[in-house]
Amino acid sequence: MNAKPPVVLKVLLQHRHLQTHSAFSREYNRVAAGIDPTLRGSGPSKAQFYRWLSGDLVGLPYADHCRVLEGMFPGWRVDQLFQTHDGGIGFMPEPAAPSAATPTSRPIPPTRPADQSSTMSEVLRSIERVLEAHANGQARWRPGELTQSCTVAPANAAFPITLDSSGSGTREAPAQRIARSLTGLAKRLRLSDAEVIQLAKLAGHIVELDVTCSIDIDSEGWSTVTYTHQFLNLTSRPIKRLVRELWFETTNGPLVIESSPNDDYKVTIQRTHDMNNLSKFACHISPGIPPGEVATISYICRGGRFVHDHYWRQAVLRYTRHLTLTIRHHGVRMLLNCTAIEEQADGFEVSAIEDLTCTDDEGAALITVTRDYLQPSQAVTLRWEVSRASS
Repeated sequence: MNAKPPVVLKVLLQHRHLQTHSAFSREYNRVAAGIDPTLRGSGPSKAQFYRWLSGDLVGLPYADHCRVLEGMFPGWRVDQLFQTHDGGIGFMPEPAAPSAATPTSRPIPPTRPADQSSTMSEVLRSIERVLEAHANGQARWRPGELTQSCTVAPANAAFPITLDSSGSGTREAPAQRIARSLTGLAKRLRLSDAEVIQLAKLAGHIVELDVTCSIDIDSEGWSTVTYTHQFLNLTSRPIKRLVRELWFETTNGPLVIESSPNDDYKVTIQRTHDMNNLSKFACHISPGIPPGEVATISYICRGGRFVHDHYWRQAVLRYTRHLTLTIRHHGVRMLLNCTAIEEQADGFEVSAIEDLTCTDDEGAALITVTRDYLQPSQAVTLRWEVSRASS
């Protein structure tokens, strides 16, 4: 039986003697620090890494991983790194300038772009069908249906995505506006046509493309929690109000919740219910996020304390493409244990240990767990045990 051809990334790493997870992680962190210091320590877990090299990866890694991989291999696009390596194609560890003495190596050709007009039409039809059904709860979010091919090249689009006018002086229908936004979003996030169509099936919903929860805990256990939500409005109305809640077992009074500065939208926090350790609130957004547009809002919570039980349960309220939960615990001598569990909508629990990383960062325990393609009523729970530094 013929062996499965390796992916380009695996061959490149072998050329540079970086095929082990530990060697790869050291180089990944070195390159990541030069791109964005906050990306250091955010590399793939051991299980993720070997899944990358196996050739069985569905789609492409998360966008931050793509940025670092392209920094590690200048001249290579990330979709090329995950193509199957054909030994017949001229190949070098990294693209090099041609010289008279050596023949020029050819990078693996990119996947031929699909007919964007046909993709646009299919996306528009999907959106129109779902909007006409008034978001009847039949939306599907099935990453297993996505294909590995990436047919859209990256572009330098910026958020929020502003849609051009049609030029005819007429106002676009919500379905057309959403479809146009999705095609622009595909270029920004390197989405395949299959994933764009999957997003189109969620028309009528607010989708969270990216949710980041960063918890910084000082040596006394007091915390600062920062949430960043990147919303995609797939409804036919502007998003003006989002309801949230936060709870701590130990507090020093009502939690302090403040919105972060935003150049595009004004976010006002409205407290709807307060107890010493529980706060329910709403984020009022002005102007509202129009249909088809992407926007990011952020807020900070202070006043909660971690004392004995160290855990965080992150409930999922909307269809979420990517979730990152990061804990930075200061004043820790040793991280004794750490577990991550994903709770399914039906209550069934699965381990998320393959997406969990634990490292030491300048004397603090740094814990990160990531999960993709989550549905409403799911949750991710992170638990950790520490030995505190002596005073």
